[in-house]
Amino acid sequence: MTGLRIVGSHMMRNRVVYASGITLVAAGSLFAAQIPRLLGHVTDRLQEGTLGRSEMAGYVGLIILIGVVRVAAGWGGRVLVHHKGRELTYQLRKELFEKWSTLSPSYYHRHSVGDMISHALSDVEVVRELASMGLNQGISGSAMLLGSAWLMVVHVDWRLTLAGLGPLLFIPLLVRWLGPEIRLQSQRSQEALGSMAQTTEEVIGGIRAVKAFGMEQVVNSRFQDCVDDIVEEKMRLVRLSALFDSLLPLLVNIGFIFVLGFGGYLVTTKSISLGDFVAFTLYVALLRMPLEQLGNVINIVQRSIASLNRIDELLHVLPEVREREGAVIDRPLQGSLEVKGLTFRYPGSQRDVLSDISFSLKPGQTVGIIGAMGSGKSTLADLILRLYDPPEGTVFIDGEDILHYPLARLREGVAYVPQDGFLFSSTVLENIGFSDDSPNLKRAKWCAGITAVHDNILMFPEQYDTEIGDRGVRLSGGQKQRLAIARMIYKNAPFQIMDDSLSAVDTTTERLILENLKELSTASSIIISNRLSALQHADEIIVLESGRIVERGSSHAELLSLCGVYAGQWFMQAGLSFGGESEKSEADGSDAVLPVDLDIEMEVLESGRFEEAS
Repeated sequence: MTGLRIVGSHMMRNRVVYASGITLVAAGSLFAAQIPRLLGHVTDRLQEGTLGRSEMAGYVGLIILIGVVRVAAGWGGRVLVHHKGRELTYQLRKELFEKWSTLSPSYYHRHSVGDMISHALSDVEVVRELASMGLNQGISGSAMLLGSAWLMVVHVDWRLTLAGLGPLLFIPLLVRWLGPEIRLQSQRSQEALGSMAQTTEEVIGGIRAVKAFGMEQVVNSRFQDCVDDIVEEKMRLVRLSALFDSLLPLLVNIGFIFVLGFGGYLVTTKSISLGDFVAFTLYVALLRMPLEQLGNVINIVQRSIASLNRIDELLHVLPEVREREGAVIDRPLQGSLEVKGLTFRYPGSQRDVLSDISFSLKPGQTVGIIGAMGSGKSTLADLILRLYDPPEGTVFIDGEDILHYPLARLREGVAYVPQDGFLFSSTVLENIGFSDDSPNLKRAKWCAGITAVHDNILMFPEQYDTEIGDRGVRLSGGQKQRLAIARMIYKNAPFQIMDDSLSAVDTTTERLILENLKELSTASSIIISNRLSALQHADEIIVLESGRIVERGSSHAELLSLCGVYAGQWFMQAGLSFGGESEKSEADGSDAVLPVDLDIEMEVLESGRFEEAS
């Protein structure tokens, strides 16, 4: 029931509006409860023969007036409550989105996108039903039920009231019996919707792969399975809800039978008048609607509890990475980085991803990092961004522990290009100027020129206003990466991190981009790459293997002279065997084209040192 506090706190914040709406809805129902009593009076006057034409017209006018007041009050109250219900929907979705932005990457590793979409759409919509339609029907039905019961006791007969309403005392037993089942089934239905949303998101995101492998029938079958699961879970919920909704009118009908029998006896014994009997039967018939409303409210409450608990659980998740207590260094970053003996393992893991990593970076310098897949390169970038928290006393920026910086201040000072170079489904300009609320076109063009993508953009139909589609689907792999690098340059942060962000760019364009960055950027840079040509001009190059630094050097030539891991990768990427012969196909008879630093490479080859080291 903890999730109900969300609705309760919302109502308390808007108590004046809710009180006004509830009062109007209740007043409308109480006015309607007067009509059977008036008809009972009319019946008695007709039986006595004392009802004149003018009095009949008065009764008719009074009933019409009651109807008008009921409609006006009910409409006004429902509008007020529904309006606040919509505000709750807006507030919950806003809070959910803000919460997602604070959560650590590990949360997204454990939860699917479809489940989160289900939270924001289905769960929130169920909660809105409770805070608007459910509340309106609950107040209307309760006012009608209580008002009618009071009038039946005061103006008719308490014994007859007990006979008519006695069967309704079994309603709490129905709630206790079917309520938990309805709540559990509602949760299962929401989870099935989340699974379908996840499947849809994956298929649409990977539509190229689906078509390339001819897997349309397979994904259609998977989607059909998800839809079948939804139908099955929803039908179970419908059957439970329908059973509950059907049993409530049955209790009313049983009460009606008691009223006919016992009420007829009271009329024949002159204990009550015929008009009272008519009024009472009308009251019992009138109770069918409020009971159906209350039954629907109970259904909504049971379904809402499941959704509210899911939302409440998410809103109370604590991010693993959050602001530290104590002294905070709230000043702009300058560009100095030092890593001291960094050892790190992911939460819940028994294996160190990084072990005893140490290096430093002065403002304006560049560090290159290479290593095989799983060697910890991207983890190092994540720790500098504090997507995960490094151990205290291991990573320092401008001489201060990175943990002492506010997260917003830290990430404001780092421009990052991830491996996939993720782009948003907006315009080229908005993607390049993502760090700016109002992107500057002139600056965006300058950044695109540095990354050699400006000419490509000019070929698009609307140039910088071109919508690039979901995750940049309208762009090639190389264009995506260059656009992502342009976004990094646009941010103009003191730190730049490029995580294998040139893998889809040809070597000529890569060299041009790196030379432009070297000349035009004053930022401290970390370049992570498996293509060694991207690291030749770094001030220091670090080679990682199984999370450890196995080689390091201040230049490309120095690392080649070590004849180790770096040199081995370099000659493989150059297309040379260990002996220095070309691995080019004999079909074209061409020689391998060596990259730069030819002298040092030939010196290593001729000396045979590399072959011996191998």
